[in-house]
Amino acid sequence: AYTYRSQCLDQLRYGRVFFMGDTAKIVSPFGARGGNTGVADADNLAWKLAAVVRGWASTKLLDSYNEERLEAAQQNVLVTNRTARFLRPHDGMERTFRDATISLARQYPFARQLVNTGRMAVANSYTHSSVCEGGGGQSVQNVRFCWNDGSTGFVVNLLNWANGRLLVLVFGQVSATAAMRLQQLSEDTPVRCVQVVDAHAAPQAREHVRDPLVHLQGACHVFGHAWAIVRPDGYLSATGEAVDAQLVKSIEHALGMA
Repeated sequence: AYTYRSQCLDQLRYGRVFFMGDTAKIVSPFGARGGNTGVADADNLAWKLAAVVRGWASTKLLDSYNEERLEAAQQNVLVTNRTARFLRPHDGMERTFRDATISLARQYPFARQLVNTGRMAVANSYTHSSVCEGGGGQSVQNVRFCWNDGSTGFVVNLLNWANGRLLVLVFGQVSATAAMRLQQLSEDTPVRCVQVVDAHAAPQAREHVRDPLVHLQGACHVFGHAWAIVRPDGYLSATGEAVDAQLVKSIEHALGMA
């Protein structure tokens, strides 16, 4: 009979030792959650370690690795266990449910969504993170956009451009005061700021853009907020309604300094 192990550590950080991948949890091989989430563990920890080493962040930021990736590990164990139990159910109610689902799915579409053959790995949400706030903790999709010269780019290109810094996306037009504040932020804090505008609504905007406000066209209202902070691992840290002191506080919060 097929058997598997399903285990998870109680915590993923012990002092200067961090556990990731299969050292953090072992899951049944359904949904590609072993290797994929191991990469996510590394993404999560690497930028935080780099930020601390460079003096950009507080050492408290490292505590969030356990908060975020332990939640992910526990979720992955839960999901893969459910898949394994569907494929090889215990006698009794589990087997009755599985057999009934398969039987109904042959004829009725509603039952097909109940068939659990291994839910593929998705980006885990961070609901218990101490460094995410105001809508943060969600993975940002690698959406396509257009640079101001008309060439195509993706969110991952922006993250590479930020080079380990926080990425601040500012949506729509900004006032002169806000532009100065963003420029100062780029000089004084480990962030890179990007202005996202709608090319159809503001075709003249490209004439007024200066570094560090890199002009993008399209996806102006992706988040429905005035700004969003995206971390180097592609996760949303926070969103806000105005370029003001709250943005500065959210940047400090994202770096474990608040």
